[in-house]
Amino acid sequence: MAYFYKTILFKNASNVIGFSSSDITQNNTDKTDFEINFKATAVKVNDVIIAETTFISDLSYTNFKVKIVSPLTWGNVRYTEDATQYILNLLSDIAL
Repeated sequence: MAYFYKTILFKNASNVIGFSSSDITQNNTDKTDFEINFKATAVKVNDVIIAETTFISDLSYTNFKVKIVSPLTWGNVRYTEDATQYILNLLSDIAL
């Protein structure tokens, strides 16, 4: 079984319906952290296709970052990007 971890960072969190002001602040902090510290190392892809047998976990950015421990690096992170968001993905053969 494969384990797939995912998080979403919105480029303009003030447009997200249901986000509180603290959610917006946290998203903006997380987005800035990704763009400055990890985006250059992560791998941009056009699409991510997930097999039926993959266990998927949607995580906060903070919990997503915790999963990236040796031997995994930000080079193992695949992300898609459009005008509104980044979707960060991490695949592992073991539960992290």
